[in-house]
Amino acid sequence: MRFRDLTPQKAAERLCGPGLVLSTGAFRIHLWTDEPGLAHGLTQAYAHHEIELDPALYHVRVGVRCGRWRGPGRDRGVTAFINGEAVLGPFPRYLAYPMLESILNWCIAKQVLRYVVFHAGAVERGGDAMILTGPSGSGKSTLCAALSQTGWRLVSDELILLNPDEPKSGGPSLVGNPRPISLKNEAIGRIRDLAPQARFSDAYEGTIRGTISFLLPAEAAVARAAELARPRHIVFPTFKAGAKGELSELDRAQGFMRLIENSVNYVSTLRTGFEAVADLSEGCRFYQLNFGDMDSAFAAIESIVPSSAAKSAAP
Repeated sequence: MRFRDLTPQKAAERLCGPGLVLSTGAFRIHLWTDEPGLAHGLTQAYAHHEIELDPALYHVRVGVRCGRWRGPGRDRGVTAFINGEAVLGPFPRYLAYPMLESILNWCIAKQVLRYVVFHAGAVERGGDAMILTGPSGSGKSTLCAALSQTGWRLVSDELILLNPDEPKSGGPSLVGNPRPISLKNEAIGRIRDLAPQARFSDAYEGTIRGTISFLLPAEAAVARAAELARPRHIVFPTFKAGAKGELSELDRAQGFMRLIENSVNYVSTLRTGFEAVADLSEGCRFYQLNFGDMDSAFAAIESIVPSSAAKSAAP
């Protein structure tokens, strides 16, 4: 069953009762809440994702609970819980869904040691995966969203998972975890203009980062979440409005160090993490991409990974 098979009312009944299990590809999460409005955000953003109605076997329980909020009008607020422990909040009720997304990211960043986790996005086309990584505000999520709407498969955004257990002969692989892409402020309009067919959640105003809306991953990307992706290219994008597009290749030593800077659990994975990042660096080429618009970014990406049509036309 998929989330879209439940009406918001039925989803709210399940979430406010025993809960349900959401599958994001890499993870299955037991969700529950006593805030009925949260069902609306989930059924919007996770329409294509699989769910299960029996949460009995799943021990990681992520929930949102109503409580006190001292905002204007003293409306009720919401607090996020993991296995019964409050970890974030309280927040205004209308921000329940964005808060839940933050909590899911927190769970991956702080509790997952099976994979080496990076603050990055990843897309795949023609068997070649590309990692887009950098600090917040660099434009990586906007670029990842744009590529996911123009012929690339979304592997994951915000956090990517490098599997250190893959056979060395095949090279390191990324584990699919396609969740909604968080876009902020002007980036929302850029992606709407680029891809009018794209589906978004509601817009949430008044967050600490301004207005946020979530881009739904394509149904095909969700269906292919179990497919491993082999990274071949790692790009460090930097967006600056009006900037001329510039692409420069970095050596592996530079790339290795910048990868480590953008990992959220590298230190905790010890030797396993070092070897996994070293193997990843050995099999990839690194690039710095400065861009001020999507056209220049796309041109740079095409020079790195030509489309099938371009490859077939080459002499």
